[in-house]
Amino acid sequence: MIPAGWKKSKLGELLDVQNGFAFDSDLFSESGGAPLIRIRDLKNGSATVVRYNGTYDQRFVVRSGDLLVGMDGEFRCYTWRGDKALLNQRVCRLIDFSEDIDPEFVGFGINSHLKQIEDATPYVTVKHLSAKSIRGIDFAYPDRAEQRRIVARIKQCMERVEEINGLRRETFQEASAVLPSVLNEVFASQVSIAPLMTISEIAMETRYGTSRKCHSEPKGLPILRIPNVARGAVNFDNLKYCNLIDADAERVRLSTGDLLFVRTNGSRELVGRCAVFDGGNQELAYGFASYLIRVRVDQTKVLPRYLAYFLNSTNGRSEIDSRRRTSAGQFNINSENLRSIPFSVPTIAVQERLLGQMEQREAQANQLVSELKAARAESQGMREAILRKAFAGEL
Repeated sequence: MIPAGWKKSKLGELLDVQNGFAFDSDLFSESGGAPLIRIRDLKNGSATVVRYNGTYDQRFVVRSGDLLVGMDGEFRCYTWRGDKALLNQRVCRLIDFSEDIDPEFVGFGINSHLKQIEDATPYVTVKHLSAKSIRGIDFAYPDRAEQRRIVARIKQCMERVEEINGLRRETFQEASAVLPSVLNEVFASQVSIAPLMTISEIAMETRYGTSRKCHSEPKGLPILRIPNVARGAVNFDNLKYCNLIDADAERVRLSTGDLLFVRTNGSRELVGRCAVFDGGNQELAYGFASYLIRVRVDQTKVLPRYLAYFLNSTNGRSEIDSRRRTSAGQFNINSENLRSIPFSVPTIAVQERLLGQMEQREAQANQLVSELKAARAESQGMREAILRKAFAGEL
């Protein structure tokens, strides 16, 4: 059922689909040459990771405003907002629009059709979209003037959604910064009354993890990596495994209470991130990878969670940041620098009391962040509702 006064045509009767070119990957680089648009660049919409240092046909030059469709994985149309770039294989461009159809109208309306194709497409590893499938879409549209009115109205509504989303984004960032600041207040209260110690004074051992190559097959020792180190706690998602001899496995085997630190990464914020390993509910033994540092503390002196909370506080992050180094685009902190970080160490009884306070505040902060995440997710639903109304002739 299409709105009164609208027509329906195959999309191939209203435009054409240009497939990308298979550029020689031996000529790819991170600098120099022309920007090369691959599927992973579409969501960004304005910049590419890879450049191409070879000659090319001008027919494959993409310009700002062009409509591009990723043909593997998620089938979705994006508007390119960047500078001139090259159209790589597995990305197609919508071109040669007839006088009856407005490109922006198509850009807003095509994704619901692409989603239907995606949902109906069988796959073994990755779903593939063909230009033929795009041309075969039954696309409803009013006259050109009405298309322009609908596009203007959609943009107006989307601007309002983005304003709301921007405010939510700011609030989310502020809420995310609440916990480190709150933790800082707790530790500041101990500065004048508790002895100052370095991590080296309370650490029984610091050690790097295994550098052996890991695999996805669940055979061997499960190895925790950077993605498994969340703020304050370890997760066991997307594990890799490593076949180690007994001596090497024992060397990297984790015990409850061990702290894991991210020691090197291309992201500055990730370096120094720490989490406490708790193997109490885990049936398997676990090891850790070389990009992590394990600190095993003397728990008669300091509780692991207490130290983790300090290092995730504002002052704790400042101590880490002051010791962080950079080399070849990677940020690093080594075990020696980590061991030199000072912090206030009250008695175990006081640490337990402070832990109770911090855990309560962490739960409150996490609840606030979760509510804001849910509110931000509503924005996508609002966008989809606007488009549904627009293409039902109700906007």
